[in-house]
Amino acid sequence: MGYLLTIFFTCFFFIATAQSGFQIRIKTTNIHADSLFVKSYNVKDKKFTKFLSSKFTNDITINDKTPLMAGIYVIEADSVLLSEFLISDAQNQKFTISILDEDITVEGSKENSANRAYMQKMLEFDNQLRALDMEYQQLQQSGMPTYMLQTAMDSLLKKLDKIEADKRVYQEKTIEKNSGLLLASIIQSSLELLQPPKEYYRDRNKYFSFLSEHLFDNFPWEDERLLNTPLLYNKLKIFSQQILQLDPKFAIPVILNTLNESKAKSRNMYYALFDYLEHDFGYYKSPFREETLYIAMLKDILNTPDLDEMHELRMKYYERELTLLSKNQTGEKAFNFNMLLSTGDTVAMYDIDADFLMLYFQNPDCPTCGELREKMKNMEILNIAIASGKLKIVTVYFEENEKLWRNYLQKRAVPNWIHGWNYDMQIEEEELYDFRTIPMIMFLDKNKRVIKKDLLINEIEDWVKRFL
Repeated sequence: MGYLLTIFFTCFFFIATAQSGFQIRIKTTNIHADSLFVKSYNVKDKKFTKFLSSKFTNDITINDKTPLMAGIYVIEADSVLLSEFLISDAQNQKFTISILDEDITVEGSKENSANRAYMQKMLEFDNQLRALDMEYQQLQQSGMPTYMLQTAMDSLLKKLDKIEADKRVYQEKTIEKNSGLLLASIIQSSLELLQPPKEYYRDRNKYFSFLSEHLFDNFPWEDERLLNTPLLYNKLKIFSQQILQLDPKFAIPVILNTLNESKAKSRNMYYALFDYLEHDFGYYKSPFREETLYIAMLKDILNTPDLDEMHELRMKYYERELTLLSKNQTGEKAFNFNMLLSTGDTVAMYDIDADFLMLYFQNPDCPTCGELREKMKNMEILNIAIASGKLKIVTVYFEENEKLWRNYLQKRAVPNWIHGWNYDMQIEEEELYDFRTIPMIMFLDKNKRVIKKDLLINEIEDWVKRFL
């Protein structure tokens, strides 16, 4: 009995060893290069990065005892892309890729053979569509009578519908044949999406709401292998661009619904979505920052139980972000504070009477603050509004270096602006405003209600035109 067990465990060891790790043979012809690189997709850097390199030969085998992680990989000769391959799991990682002239074949991997066939078929469909487009261009230039042109156009549309239908049938059959593999999820995520109704094209919010609501219709959130491919990143990039076209009241429900959809299928996908959007809408240096959207996201994650360790550690950060961003919201009265003016008078901000007030929070020595001051100083629309008496611009220094402020008054202060120093440090000590980045411009109405918080340089003229 002991002898039989020894044989069994010995056989099991050899089988397990044979199945572990990877071994990929790469055969090429007529390629001259110094190095061969294998790159995996790095979701953090959002690009393919080298994880293995070797001196180039026309027949080379790469291997290791540790299996490759599931995802998309690319093979390069120096900087020239030769091929890609897919890894779905820790098994079936022994195969040969032959790159012979322009023909690429795979032996030993059904998934990668299917992927090559799929890519070839998609190229055929693209060529058919390209040929159809050429027919369309020729018809437009043909000069034939309208009734004949319409008949020809109808025929082209039928051909187009046929190609699109054949393509969809082929994709769905390929998904079914490769069920459970990464290839199936890649195809699933790239299926054609619903198009907005024609009447939506006249309404920006309806149009982009429809696009963003349906962007992930076919996306398999549950397949975390897609984290190691460019597909998720590309979707998130498109999603962010579409969201930025929407007014916040339309954008917030779409964001929250998408976050909840991903959360229900995969926490890791939810984190990837949240982190990406946080960088775009929440990072204080992002040119796309939109705090109304970020506030909604923060409330969502703060109400999400059982976060992973990394996001749990960031809870205090999220809470502080929410506290800061919730201050001085649009429509609310801005926090009042005291100032010493360049005239020597001490006033409260609320005492400055103006139809519109532009608060310019700055540090006089900040290079960006100086650059923005110069640009604003030369904006004709601001100077006209100031001359009319409808607008007052107030620079506010809120730190303790009085000497720095007085030096600024002597050498760099814009003459037709008001210049103040928060001498009692109330702004900074009580964190009345969010100063993670300066300069920060706030646009207020006569009653000191916030019209626009954190006005960007390229927005100033538009907002002044809108209200003045």
